[in-house]
Amino acid sequence: MKNVMTLLSLRVNQLTNALMKVSLWAGIALCLLMTAATLGQVFCRFTNLFTFETSEEIARFSMCWMAMLGSAVALRQGRHLGVRVIVDRLPDGLYDKYLAPVIHLVMLAFFLMVMVKGWAFAMRGAAQHSPAMDLPMIYPYLALPVGGALMALNVIADMLQDKWPTNAGSDAQIASTVMENLAEVAADCEKETEIFDPLNTTGKS
Repeated sequence: MKNVMTLLSLRVNQLTNALMKVSLWAGIALCLLMTAATLGQVFCRFTNLFTFETSEEIARFSMCWMAMLGSAVALRQGRHLGVRVIVDRLPDGLYDKYLAPVIHLVMLAFFLMVMVKGWAFAMRGAAQHSPAMDLPMIYPYLALPVGGALMALNVIADMLQDKWPTNAGSDAQIASTVMENLAEVAADCEKETEIFDPLNTTGKS
């Protein structure tokens, strides 16, 4: 039974990693598209050479998808904001053994709700069309259920990884106390500051 669950954990984490890689590159492409549309709108406004009527919708819809895909990628990488003041003061093992599973379940319930309600919202908007591009509004609205599904998959993969560890799991460990040491993070930030501060404006030798 343990081997079966370990294999399941491996496959789910591998699938999650693949989807997050696709989401990352899709988010980058959408960010570039949003930037290009916004710059095009500004250029047209100040030059009056031609009109770019669809620029606002392109930028807005791209941002919706980019935000949801980016949230899923950030969750996988442990990049969301976290407050650890209370967690760090709990007795050893208490959080990982009792509280982390509860947090996993709360997160999973929330993301599943986003997925289900987002899908219902997208279906209600299927008959609507955007004014400028005449695009069915179901396409931008689908960002909600897709993002919710990806984040729910992240939580499921992390739950399996915590119980049946594999080499495909995320290092972030979404609801675990085994995260990067804050001192190490501060040291990395200091190194990056030195790299991008060739004139030594911080006053350090």
